[in-house]
Amino acid sequence: MSGEATEPIAAWRAGIDALDERIIALLEERMALSRQIQQSRMRDGGSRLAAGRERRIVQRYADRLGDDGARLAALVLTMSRGAAG
Repeated sequence: MSGEATEPIAAWRAGIDALDERIIALLEERMALSRQIQQSRMRDGGSRLAAGRERRIVQRYADRLGDDGARLAALVLTMSRGAAG
């Protein structure tokens, strides 16, 4: 591969790396918000999880991203649940 061909690839990879950093930061932010919601729900005597809401989230991801989106949503939800307490 010539040097000319690898320059745009390196730039695109740098762009992907930057996006990955943003995605990770957004996941961390989502996990923190989810933790606050779970703690509030439990303090008020409710359950930690809202199954109906989780189904809607999975469906939203599936609608936009297909079956892989549904799997991604399930993983994001698992990460966001964290440890009980």
